[in-house]
Amino acid sequence: MSLRTPLALPPSGYVRTADVISALSIAADFALGLPAEHSARSCYIAIRIAQELRLSIERQGEVYYTTLLLDAGCTAWTSAFAAYLIGDEIVARTELYFGTNVRDPLAIADWLRHYMAPGAAIPRRAERFADFLLNGRERMREGFRNTCAVSSRFAERLGMPATVQEALMHVFEQWDGEGMPDGAAGASVPVAARIAHLAIFAEFAQRRGNRDEALQIVLERRGKSFDPTVVDTFEAVAADPAFWERLEQATVLELVRSLEPAVPYRFIPEARLLDMALFAADFTDLKSRFTLGHGRRVAATAVAAARAMSLPEPAIRSIQLAALLHDLGLVAVPSFVLEKADRQRTPAEQETLRLHPYHAERILARIAALEEVAALVGAHHERIDGRGYYRGLAGPRIPLGARVLAVVDVFDELTHDRPGQPALDPSAALSVMQADVGSAFDPEVWAAFLSTIPAAQPRMTTAPTPDRPAGLTTREVEVLRLAATGMTRKEIANRLFVSQSTVRSHLEHIYAKIGVSTRAAATLFAVEHNLIA
Repeated sequence: MSLRTPLALPPSGYVRTADVISALSIAADFALGLPAEHSARSCYIAIRIAQELRLSIERQGEVYYTTLLLDAGCTAWTSAFAAYLIGDEIVARTELYFGTNVRDPLAIADWLRHYMAPGAAIPRRAERFADFLLNGRERMREGFRNTCAVSSRFAERLGMPATVQEALMHVFEQWDGEGMPDGAAGASVPVAARIAHLAIFAEFAQRRGNRDEALQIVLERRGKSFDPTVVDTFEAVAADPAFWERLEQATVLELVRSLEPAVPYRFIPEARLLDMALFAADFTDLKSRFTLGHGRRVAATAVAAARAMSLPEPAIRSIQLAALLHDLGLVAVPSFVLEKADRQRTPAEQETLRLHPYHAERILARIAALEEVAALVGAHHERIDGRGYYRGLAGPRIPLGARVLAVVDVFDELTHDRPGQPALDPSAALSVMQADVGSAFDPEVWAAFLSTIPAAQPRMTTAPTPDRPAGLTTREVEVLRLAATGMTRKEIANRLFVSQSTVRSHLEHIYAKIGVSTRAAATLFAVEHNLIA
């Protein structure tokens, strides 16, 4: 019997939610250093368990979207984790979560030996080792709390029901209460979270090993990490060879899309693709404190330049979406690398950076409604003289929208702080760029871009006049902005000439007013409300 449900075509002007979210889940896979379709394969396992449990269609929908969105907040804590590790946080985090028994001190010691400050001097490594042994669990708890809070917020923005948002707050909890971030246990953890939690481990074990290894790890953790009922149901599902055959297909993405439960929110208006793109931009920009708000700013300026060129509205819309999505491939680059100055990166690290348009185009090409946008994103680092990347296109072979992005992207980077490079004022940035007009930048686009600078300059180069969202005071907006850029309480206190206790009090009031409990969620609030200067 086929598992597939009849593939309902979306009404005119709508797209399938699964088509968009399953493609974006691949970006999260890259961000975690996992093979493409880890999330999709996990979703297949999860939905099969939900079907075997005979959950209602509504509950199956919760399982389906919770699993696909499980890692939607995975960029929220990478910058801080990378700074703490002094190393590649992507590989380290994956090995810690999937490949290390955190209940075994010897396994933790082995992980530390391989991943904690690997290139640092011995005293520095010893200091970090000791800190992790003393405070590691609390640091992990903080990381999971930030990740879950941002995942839940993104789910809200994508129109998911409150039950999915709640499940995402608990996806890393364990049946016996030894999970993160709150130590919830047993039936207090939503069933969608319990199923998704098992599914990601079963998928990882099967991919790294084989069917028997996946089943073994699930059975070993029965009543510990995993709900016994969910384990027993997985064991029943796993007894069917067809289950594994479908999982082991070259790609399961289309199968997973066909299994999307018939819930009311399975279709979204094409107009809401902008919301999806905003989600992707913020997801990407959370990777580094230097990139917060970058995608939103580039989109605003690119639209202004496109209008100055009198481009038709469909083209302007494509440019806007591409501007928001242009750096999506950066999620595959460790924050440790993103926060290095150019001169400090190794040739291999530079090459990893240069591949980000390729990764972004691959992700977006999986969404039929974004085919044209994907082409613009893939070409946004090409140069008129053919010396760009990743294809080395030249002149008119570069899509016009990509030529617009190329100009605006560089200007925004130059006028905002980068690792080892303080922001330039707009006139200095324009002088630097002028030398590359005709070689890197299209002269026609450059002229249109220049015409937008007087109107765009105040928005891009000065601290925004705060609208004081959520009743924040002007000082609270200032504190939130500094906290969002990664400053510690001590650094904020020094900048504002106040005491650390005053900063702590401000942060407590800010969190209460905006309804968050983590710095990552507060940072996302600041980005969403254009509070990042």
